Amino acid sequence: MRFHAVVASTAMALTLAVTPAFAAKITVSQYGRLVATLPWAVALEKGMFKQAGLDIDGITAGAGGGTSLRNMLAGELPYAEIATSAAIAGTLAGVELKAVASSSNHIGELTWAAKPDAGIASIKDLVGKKVAYTSPKSITEMVIRTALKREGLTGKVEILPLGGLGPALTALAQGAVAAAPFNDPALTITPDKYKVLFYGHQYYPKFTWQVAVTTREFAGKNPQALRKILDVHRKAVEFVYGNREETARIYAKVWEVSLAEASAILPKYYEWQHWSRGDFSKEGLAAVTDGLISVGELKEPFDWNRLIDQSLLDEDLRRPLQIP
Repeated sequence: MRFHAVVASTAMALTLAVTPAFAAKITVSQYGRLVATLPWAVALEKGMFKQAGLDIDGITAGAGGGTSLRNMLAGELPYAEIATSAAIAGTLAGVELKAVASSSNHIGELTWAAKPDAGIASIKDLVGKKVAYTSPKSITEMVIRTALKREGLTGKVEILPLGGLGPALTALAQGAVAAAPFNDPALTITPDKYKVLFYGHQYYPKFTWQVAVTTREFAGKNPQALRKILDVHRKAVEFVYGNREETARIYAKVWEVSLAEASAILPKYYEWQHWSRGDFSKEGLAAVTDGLISVGELKEPFDWNRLIDQSLLDEDLRRPLQIP
């Protein structure tokens, strides 16, 4: 999730149209890949944008990190859901951003797994071995470093950035590493293929890893339009929680899995209350800064007052975050 220098130049050169045309797409990082993005699939399938009077006809599935933010800044509509770390980095790079909502305060299904026949039963068994994560400054690096630290294993396990989940699992299959990060749908669909060692949420019970952002200029001149978008997301989240069978069908369609597989994947996300209606978590935000400090991206806790603005949320979603 390192934010590249190109963002700074983008911020300097950017000029925004502040009259919302809304014949546009919104940017959602990892849309159709991560379960946290499911409410947007529901919103599209159920025609919620049209019902709200918004001419938004699709989702741009940002690749994550700074890429998603650059997609938003280059698009017609300056609104996106991106990694919280990318929003922080964009702010530090000089982009005038506002985080107007949280889309998830739970890290989800992210886990580390080993081969079932490797004789590795827990994180303790990784001493002296190599373990993969995706990329420097990523959530996977935050989690693996935190997990090892809390288990007293710092310096006893070699951790390697391998460029993504796919390359990490390939390295695991080839025996180049003893464990690798893993997520759904494969985690649930092929449970016998890997031995789960630990989940990220064991070490970060709350983690506000994805937020909705816009530019300060757009927010100042188009608050009603943004409230409509936030209302669509909230209604979609309420639909997800209240209509599980239909939600499973939508997930199966967009994620291209069977209905049976979708029905097996989603129940744990309901238990975790994985989808946020927009409200921020004080504990989740603290976990983000802790993680970013652990990987050297921050030297001290981030001043969330520079980024978060709850004024566009419904009043019942606004939280006394008591951010210093």
